[in-house]
Amino acid sequence: MTKKPQKYIEDIARSSAYFSFNNGPVKELLNEGKITKEELKNIQIYMQNHLAYLYTVLLEENNLKKFDLVMSTMDKFYVDNKEEVIIQDDGFDNLFKSLFTTPQNIKIK
Repeated sequence: MTKKPQKYIEDIARSSAYFSFNNGPVKELLNEGKITKEELKNIQIYMQNHLAYLYTVLLEENNLKKFDLVMSTMDKFYVDNKEEVIIQDDGFDNLFKSLFTTPQNIKIK
């Protein structure tokens, strides 16, 4: 399938890929000259296009069975499950809380 995603899907796919590849270990590889800016750009485009597909399946199609099939297939054939996955927000939760505080006395019924 090759088609243009919804704008918000495009934005989150691009942002996810950009953040992943322009911070941390990949940025260090670029800074050390082990990869070029063009190689980094190609990797980022490849990733954002695949993320756009996954986000579309989840958020537009709302098809959990299809998403599960894709993920379980990739996991079975391509993923090394030895690394622990942790949720790392890099401070975004605190930023969100500071921007959008909620009054403690309000109760929603």
